[in-house]
Order: sequence, then structure tokens, then C-alpha cells
Amino acid sequence: MEFFREYLEEAEYRELSAISREHRVSLAWLGRKAVTEFLERFGQEELQLPLILAPERPRAEEHE
Repeated sequence: MEFFREYLEEAEYRELSAISREHRVSLAWLGRKAVTEFLERFGQEELQLPLILAPERPRAEEHE
């Protein structure tokens, strides 16, 4: 699914693809599940963006 390839790091895409195969679900299903869980977790809160959900890590394009 090209949408995921465009917005994810290659390692993230590979990991999601492996989960998709292992559990016999599509990448689209995994994306919907992630959005649903995010909304359940943060949907009722007043959020300050950008969200700090995980430690910052360098993006691939920063190293080129």
C-alpha cells in the first residue's frame, strides 16, 4: 500500500507488513485500528500539538 510507504520510515513499513502477514489483515486494517485506538485514547482530551508520544528520533532525510 503506497500510502504507508510514503509516510512511514522503511523499518516501520517492514514491521507493519510483517504484522499484517502474521495476523492475516491488510495494512489498511492496521491503519484504521491505529487511528481508532488513538482516538479512543486521546479523543476526549484538549491536545497541544505537536503531540509528544515517543522520544524524538532522527528522520532518514536529515542524514542525507
